[in-house]
Amino acid sequence: MNAFNILALTFTNKAAKEMKERVEKILGDSQARNLFIGTFHSVFARVLRGEAHHLGYDRNFTIYDTDDAKSVLKTVINELNLDDKHYKPNAVYNRISQAKNSLVGPVEYANDYAVQQEDMRANRPAIAQIFAAYVARCRKNGAMDFDDLLVNMYELLKNHPESLHKFQHKFKYIMIDEYQDTNPAQYEIIKLLGAAHENVCVVGDDAQSIYSFRGATIENILQFQKDYDDVRVVMLEQNYRSTQSILNVANEIIRNNKGQIPKNLWTDNSPGEKIRLVRLMTDNEEGKFIADTIQEQRLRNHYNNRDFAVLYRTNAQSRAFEESLRRMAIPYTMFGGVSFYSRKEIKDFVAYLRIIVNPKDEEALKRIINYPARGIGKTTIDRAVLAANENNISLWEAGGKSEGIRL
Repeated sequence: MNAFNILALTFTNKAAKEMKERVEKILGDSQARNLFIGTFHSVFARVLRGEAHHLGYDRNFTIYDTDDAKSVLKTVINELNLDDKHYKPNAVYNRISQAKNSLVGPVEYANDYAVQQEDMRANRPAIAQIFAAYVARCRKNGAMDFDDLLVNMYELLKNHPESLHKFQHKFKYIMIDEYQDTNPAQYEIIKLLGAAHENVCVVGDDAQSIYSFRGATIENILQFQKDYDDVRVVMLEQNYRSTQSILNVANEIIRNNKGQIPKNLWTDNSPGEKIRLVRLMTDNEEGKFIADTIQEQRLRNHYNNRDFAVLYRTNAQSRAFEESLRRMAIPYTMFGGVSFYSRKEIKDFVAYLRIIVNPKDEEALKRIINYPARGIGKTTIDRAVLAANENNISLWEAGGKSEGIRL
């Protein structure tokens, strides 16, 4: 087996980094650097850089992050004379993202009666129109959003046989981590890539599928044994982290799932303390209960603050915990927050780099056109955007032709 024929995909940059580090220990840094190991989006972006001409893109296309995509949507919504307080960019983005992850394009979206009825009930009937305009604007800007990396990878393999043949024979062995979190687009791409050799290994747990709100479908892992011939299933049921008490509860809960791959979790660890379940009516009560419990355990068992951790599902829940801990004078450290690449100064700097590589990138130009201040106001920028739209040219080109702007 040639290591260069392996494609290894996962969902997070942290997991991808760990995979690469392990491979580097086996092959050495020089060889591992050339392997296709990473997240779905990073690997497909790498492939599309070399194949973009088949899809009508330049190889230096820009990749819009979520903030960029929502900014484009806000512009499109305003240009269509729609109220962005009613058509909130975040809600519209999620709707369009869901469609793309199911390989539904603007035309299919507009022609789907059930989808249109959903939008009508939500009192947002113009989403199909926004969708079409958004896709057109991204293409005009020479940009793809994160979902486009999946959609365009699928289009490349589906509609360009030479590219399909090339990558089917390059990636003879395919490994996917956290397979229960794959969406329809990822599923179809893997089916196409793996069709020639059917050497596909997936790792996952149907009982840990929690990303349906992002478009993930549990059916992908439940149907895997039917998708390929001669499938071998290896059950990894021994747990090395939890106590048996925790696993007993997990087994009882999982057993109630209607569609599942049967399993029985076990461990050589001690039984451990019994799980305590407390039902509270409000988030404030929950915060107070947590703070009181920490205080009680500190006094009774002489624990230190560092012996406690509070886990919550969403960032919005932190407020109740923080207020309760402050009232009890319990110091704490928050983990998470704004990522490095989401900081304003970093996004500004990256925007300059994006313009250098892709002058058609309208969102990057709008971000830095008056930063540092150059005396270019909103009215002037709006006039340049209008000129760009009317003449079907980029904002950069329009800027050179608009009075009041010198780039």
